[in-house]
Amino acid sequence: MKKFMFLVILVVAVYFLYPKGWWPRPQPAVPAPGPQATQPKQSQEPAQPKTSGIVFYEQGKYKEAIARLEDEIKEDPSGADKYLDYIGWSYEKLEKADKALKIWERLVKEHPASVYCGDAYYQIGKRSKDRLEKLKYLEMAQTKFPDSQGAREAGVELGDYYLSLADEPNREYKARNAYSLALRSNITKEKAAEIKNRLGELNKKLVFSSFPTPDSTVYTVKPGDNITAISRRYKVETGSGDIALGHIRRINGLKTHNIFPEDKLKILTGAIWAKVSKTTLTLTLYINNDFIKEYRISVGDPTKNSDTPVGTYTIGTKTIHPTWYKKTEDGRKEEVPYGDKRNVLGTRWMAFKESPSLGIHGTTQPKSIGKKISNGCVRMYNAEVEEVYDLISEGAKVVVEE
Repeated sequence: MKKFMFLVILVVAVYFLYPKGWWPRPQPAVPAPGPQATQPKQSQEPAQPKTSGIVFYEQGKYKEAIARLEDEIKEDPSGADKYLDYIGWSYEKLEKADKALKIWERLVKEHPASVYCGDAYYQIGKRSKDRLEKLKYLEMAQTKFPDSQGAREAGVELGDYYLSLADEPNREYKARNAYSLALRSNITKEKAAEIKNRLGELNKKLVFSSFPTPDSTVYTVKPGDNITAISRRYKVETGSGDIALGHIRRINGLKTHNIFPEDKLKILTGAIWAKVSKTTLTLTLYINNDFIKEYRISVGDPTKNSDTPVGTYTIGTKTIHPTWYKKTEDGRKEEVPYGDKRNVLGTRWMAFKESPSLGIHGTTQPKSIGKKISNGCVRMYNAEVEEVYDLISEGAKVVVEE
């Protein structure tokens, strides 16, 4: 018994007296670094993208748009010109003109070749009190960046401004150029109609009168001159006695062919051409690229295999009181003279040189105007086709588009 007790005491003594590392003891578990199994799992869903400044602008949240767009300029410097444009328009919507102007000036300075400078030039020009600076910036918006929203607005602004300048040389002519450029932009139907009305009033003076313009010449009649000879010299429509006025008589408001030495005759020297729209059913007359007048028309009926083909044509033969060659059921051509009730060509005929069976003509059926009802030709009211006939010459361009 004594021996057993001695052994127990000896074992206990050895355990406590020897170094701790000699007899390994169980150690408490140390937690591994990182999230523990007992912690909640992190969501694996991707972060939602921030709403873009342009979306805020489209939602009408202009303050939020400005703040976000400023951030986007830092995040994506390659799109800075676009973001600045939207910031400028946002300030415009908030009616903070001074801040908007600073943005437009920054856009022009930092991104001078950007298409968005059209908006900036328009806004700078619109606000300028200096006449030359205003004209400069508005013209730059139109000519350098014609596809921008600013260019469309600048055209109207510039036209109105020219008309307000009583001492500006050729102010009506310059206004017509500006309005015409605006028409060629992506403009609303309502705004286009408004501009066409203004142009119509301007062209009563610029085209349909003896008022001199940069795209015309004023000829002084000499002894022995006559209207026919002068017309041929300038390659304009000569007219035909009392039947057709011709270019010179219509422009100068002459009642007869009688002219006298020292008379002043205006003759348009710009290229006069026409554009036919099958969608709007209109024929538009231009001088160079400036709008003269728009006319209602009829075109071919696509459901009856008589659609008016699109393309670029040249005015060929011109005829007063034309004969109509009607195709009979057996395929023959029947000659129907002018004045016959069956002749649908009206008072004038202008053939397309590339396709002589097609052309522009008047009509004995005025109720057909504004419809797709012809056999492929372009129909006009007689009084209007006579006006076009007098202004457009053989060899002139006609563009037919959808």
